[in-house]
Amino acid sequence: MKRLTKQTLIGILAASICITAATGCASTGNKPYKNDHGYYLNSVDKADSLVDVSGDRFDSSADNGYYSKIAGVGINIKNKDVLSLIKKGSLLQVNSLGDSDTEYGFEYYYMTNAAYRLFNSIPKDASDEEVEAVQKKYDANINKYTFPYVMTVRIPGDKDKKDADSITKRMKSKFSHIDEIGKIGSDHYYFAYNKDYQDLKLDKSEEKSLQNLVNNIQVLKKDICIFPVKKQDSKSKGNSIQSIGEFKTKALDGSDVTQKIFAENKITMINIWATYCGPCKAEMKDLGELYKSLPEGSGMISICSDGKEEPDLAKKILKKNNCDFKTLLPDDKLNKAVMNKVSAVPTTIFVDANGKVIGDPIVGGRSKDKYTKEICKRLSMISSEGSASEVAK
Repeated sequence: MKRLTKQTLIGILAASICITAATGCASTGNKPYKNDHGYYLNSVDKADSLVDVSGDRFDSSADNGYYSKIAGVGINIKNKDVLSLIKKGSLLQVNSLGDSDTEYGFEYYYMTNAAYRLFNSIPKDASDEEVEAVQKKYDANINKYTFPYVMTVRIPGDKDKKDADSITKRMKSKFSHIDEIGKIGSDHYYFAYNKDYQDLKLDKSEEKSLQNLVNNIQVLKKDICIFPVKKQDSKSKGNSIQSIGEFKTKALDGSDVTQKIFAENKITMINIWATYCGPCKAEMKDLGELYKSLPEGSGMISICSDGKEEPDLAKKILKKNNCDFKTLLPDDKLNKAVMNKVSAVPTTIFVDANGKVIGDPIVGGRSKDKYTKEICKRLSMISSEGSASEVAK
């Protein structure tokens, strides 16, 4: 139906990334409780005992929604009309990010058929100027093309005032209805939504879908899950990955993997992701296709940050998207060299045959074509370095 990929539109809506940490949340027992607003909140983030605000069991591994340890919120969407629009590509999820790029929740946006037609009008061989012109047209008429549907967000307290202010401003500027769900510690949790879609440029076939969305807002609200987040120490600036030294770890398929895997190619692309990360999963199809058509002299692997805790889910995600590349489970050395220095997923780095990082990391999802260009760019960087060395001799 639509040529434009869901990942491309997610990128248009926001630089959508998830923030992750090298360590998981504590596994103390969860004791859900009912607050003064009549909603059930969770006392800790314990995957096997979470409940939604209605008190029903919440499945953190389900594909029908969102779940983020860092944001402290999740949703299992059960309504068939809403799920149908998500599957169709008309309802897109992006992450709510603060000024620090930390993730605080999720937002769903309805993309009209007119928006798809606009972006699908871009020729495959379009110049940067042509693409920019279409982007400007979209931005100038965004209220006609895009409908901010719902948002569930944690507004942080304590030391995160700058992020709290930016998220609050974003919520109030985009949504006309804001309901407080509750408070955990110094953090406040909200559910925001819109009902008025009169400004949208709709086809007749879309009008019923929009009315169904509005009618199901309160139903959707009952599917939300709220839980406290584990406060993480802030990472120091300049704590970047320079190189990957020796390591010996396991892959998801059970095989042993060492740093020697890098010696097989001039450049190796390493995609770092997590099973709970929506943008990570959204780009998996592109990654699977990329692996099958890598430029000569390049290789590709991934590291799943929570693969040890969620091996079956990781395998399911990879299989669903035809991803045949090797996926590593980080050991202590990889955690020290890589994972402890990664503040967001998805993050992609590139290393040479010796494990030295080449170029800057890429934070957030990209398309197959964009990744191909980045690989070629780094292959050129290696060639340039080699030529320079020969001249110096």
